[in-house]
Order: sequence, then C-alpha cells, then structure tokens
Amino acid sequence: MYKKFLLSISLFVVLLAIAGFRIIDTPVSNPTPSPTLASTLAPPPTATLPPTATSLPTVAPTPTPQSGINHVVIISIDGMRPDALDQADTPTMDKLRARGAYCPHAQTVKTSETLPGHASMLTGMLEDKHGILWGLPYIGWPGMKGPSLFSEAHDAGFSTAMVFGKEKLNYLALPNSVDKLFGEDVHDTEVKDHALEFIQAGLPNVLFIHFPDTDRVGHAYGWMSSNQLYAVNYADAMIGEIIATLDNGGYLNNTLLIISADHGGHDHSHGDDTPLDRTIPWLAVGPGVPQGLSLTGHIDIYDTAATALYALELPIPEKWDGKPVLEIFQ
Repeated sequence: MYKKFLLSISLFVVLLAIAGFRIIDTPVSNPTPSPTLASTLAPPPTATLPPTATSLPTVAPTPTPQSGINHVVIISIDGMRPDALDQADTPTMDKLRARGAYCPHAQTVKTSETLPGHASMLTGMLEDKHGILWGLPYIGWPGMKGPSLFSEAHDAGFSTAMVFGKEKLNYLALPNSVDKLFGEDVHDTEVKDHALEFIQAGLPNVLFIHFPDTDRVGHAYGWMSSNQLYAVNYADAMIGEIIATLDNGGYLNNTLLIISADHGGHDHSHGDDTPLDRTIPWLAVGPGVPQGLSLTGHIDIYDTAATALYALELPIPEKWDGKPVLEIFQ
C-alpha cells in the first residue's frame, strides 16, 4: 500500500515537470511595466495646497495708462470751488464730467494760496520741498526747488509750454524747462488767445493753462457770489474754445486733459487751512479714462504732476509727495 502511494507521488511529480511547472521555491521577479503602463499606474504627485486667503491676500494688478497718450493739458481755474460747478452755468465742463472722471473733494495744500498751490500742482511736492511757502516770494528768496513736471518732461525730450494770467506764476518755470511761455497779468480772454496760438502751432506734449479771473472776482465780490459764478461760466466758455481747437487739430484722441484749481475761498479771501479754502475740483478726461466715473479715492493737488508723468510713461521722482491717480487708468 505504501509503495503504491510513493509510486503515485512520483508519477505526479513527473507529470508536473513535463508540463513545465517548477516546484523549487525560488523568488520570481516581477515584470517591468512598460513606460506607458508605469505612468498610468504611478501614484499622482502630491498636491501642494495654496496658502489660505488670510495668509496671502490677492493683489490687484496696477492699472497702466492707455497707450497713445502723447499730450497732457492741465487747466487751472484760479480760486474755483467745486460747488461752483454745481451752481454756475458750465455746459462745457458738464459734458467733460460726463465723459471723464471727476472728484469734487480733492485737496490743495494747507497754505491755500495761488503760488504754493500751483507750485505743488506742478512739482508734485509739498510746500516745504518746493520752497514756496506763501503767496509772494520774500526778499532773498532763492527760487522754487525742483524737479517739476516741466523739467522732468523737458529733460526726457518732450515739448512743454505754459500760459497764465498772473505774472507771479513765472516763478514756477524752472530754468530750461519750458519751451514756450506767456505769463502776464491779463484776463481769461487773453489767456485763451495765447493758449490757442500754442495749440494751433502744434500742441506741446505738456501744456499748462491758468485762468485768473474767478479768483479776482471772488476777492472783489465774494466767493460764490453771482458775479463769481458768472466768472466760472466765462472760464467754462474759454475752455470750450480750447476743446474745440484740440478737436479740430485731431488731438483729443491722444490727450489727457486735467481741470482743477489751486484753492477755494470764503467771503472775500482764502489762505486758511479750512475745507472751504482747501477743497478743489479735479477732473480728468482722455483715452482710457472711464466715462462718468465718480472718483472716490483721496486726491491731493500734488497728485496732478504725478498723474501727468504716469500718463506719459515717465518715471516719477522719488522725492515727490504726489502719486498718480490710478482710478482714471482702470
């Protein structure tokens, strides 16, 4: 019986050998998968979790000026408060407000006088930096300190011009910074005429136009008097002629226009650090400027120069206090 069992086992082993089976206990190597299969079966890479919103806030991209802005025209209506635009008949500026971006609560410098205000408007700096600390220079005054919008633009190869109706604004023109200049004690009409001459001869890259009569009438008859509101209406008509000339010359499509003031006023005066004297309008119209936009951010008078340089894609001096009004470049 036992022999039969051994014989059966022997036959079974022989049959297995014939069939090709191994009964030796040796390790069997795993087949190497093909590259395609390997990549299919490979575990996915470990995902890196992004930081939470609280640890890394989203930063909005900085707006850039619309390409094609080759000119900046800055118009200052001396002594115009923003509420004058609501009470006076100003059809030109009403249309410009609808076509551009407007701020009725911009601020001039604490020394709310003509020279310090305009100096800050055109240098991008506060009074202690540009050196004009009051309405008139004193004996021995060394002159306005730069750099200014005009010196920066001129040094970069841009053409510049200034037209103003108060002779004392000549102090704002740094040496070798202005190609064309008219500055005398004249009325708004004469300012407009000289501005039109400059435009028709070929619009400079940077042009400053100053209308003086709203301030003069305010001193004579009072701020927000009917006479001053008429002066605002008259300045609006002068601006209308300037806009028409820019349009006829084909300049509106590549020009940033900024309209503002150097200070406000109360009773028959100004110069105080008060809302009536310091609050000024600020209006921008041009390529890429959103139409009918109410500007909500804080705007200082010295932001005007920085905005002009930014629109022309020129660097802003580090010593300047002004920053470009980026809302108008959205």
